[in-house]
Amino acid sequence: MNYKKGFTLVELLVVIAIIGVLATIAVVAVNYARSYAKTVKAQHDIAQIEKTINMLADDSGTWPGHQEVNKIHSVSNNEICSDGCSYGLTDSRAGLVETDGSYNNWVGPYIENIPVDPWGNQYFFDTDYRVDTDGKPCSGGSACVDTVSVGSYGPDGVGNNQYNSDDIIKILVK
Repeated sequence: MNYKKGFTLVELLVVIAIIGVLATIAVVAVNYARSYAKTVKAQHDIAQIEKTINMLADDSGTWPGHQEVNKIHSVSNNEICSDGCSYGLTDSRAGLVETDGSYNNWVGPYIENIPVDPWGNQYFFDTDYRVDTDGKPCSGGSACVDTVSVGSYGPDGVGNNQYNSDDIIKILVK
């Protein structure tokens, strides 16, 4: 008998199927890792902004936008953000990167610049950000409470009083 060496069609299809499954698993893992890395980067940036806000408060006795330290302000236009707000955290009225001249004892800049979040949006500072009892963003209802928070609007970029579950926040006062 004369046997030819090689693979059968079935063997080749099984190998191709296995390679396809492994490639799919690898792509899913890489996408998850990218998403996770963006979230961790946002959390790190928010921690840096929190430190900056605390330095401004220690020196001037006020928070960005001349808001009283450790107090929830449930008034209109109290948010400092780029989406629907009158100015953002990099503005001189916020007092973090530069001053508008009206901050007592200002010795900044407290941060060289404030980066955009990993999804291309500016970070925010809100003195009446709504959260539920677990500290997660809350859009309404009696279980929501106001907090002072700094954060990112997350991957969807929806913000300024439109709280949703993908927001990444750090609560300063509850």
